[in-house]
Amino acid sequence: MDTSIIIFAALAVFVCLRLYGVLGQRTENEDSAFLNRLSVIAVLLAVVLYVASEVPGRHWVNANAVSHMTTISGPARVIDGDTVVVAGTTVRLNGVDAAELGTARGENARRVMVTLVTGTLTCRLTGEKTYSREVGYCTTADGTDINRAIIAQGAALACPRYDTRYVFFEQEAALAAQTRSSYCVKR
Repeated sequence: MDTSIIIFAALAVFVCLRLYGVLGQRTENEDSAFLNRLSVIAVLLAVVLYVASEVPGRHWVNANAVSHMTTISGPARVIDGDTVVVAGTTVRLNGVDAAELGTARGENARRVMVTLVTGTLTCRLTGEKTYSREVGYCTTADGTDINRAIIAQGAALACPRYDTRYVFFEQEAALAAQTRSSYCVKR
């Protein structure tokens, strides 16, 4: 939630309570004391929510928002069908569900990824991590989205739980040959 919305809401409650107290023409001390306490609570709540939203390591807003992404670029090498190393940083490709190495489909996904990654990659990292890997979206120097390309070539499936943008590019043969990983199924 945006902190300006929280502050605005708290101030709106404060103003409304004050107006209610003035316009309601209450003369009893109890009503006045109650409104004062309620006003103070509203302001304190706004302050607490604002401070909580600024605590490092806490994501009260969408952690995947483009404005929060870090970009890395550099020489790349392939680990498997959904993991690359770029400039020394291991990156898990967001939205990609490749079979595991040691399986025929996993080995094929790795081979296809090696044909896609022939030099430098640029990756937008989401800020998320999975198994000590950064999560991101990577493109080649000529602008090829490798997350999309491996799915479009039928070597991997999309992972719609984390990103639905690649589902359209899935190949029927890949859907028939590979079961979508349980962690990729939307819940």
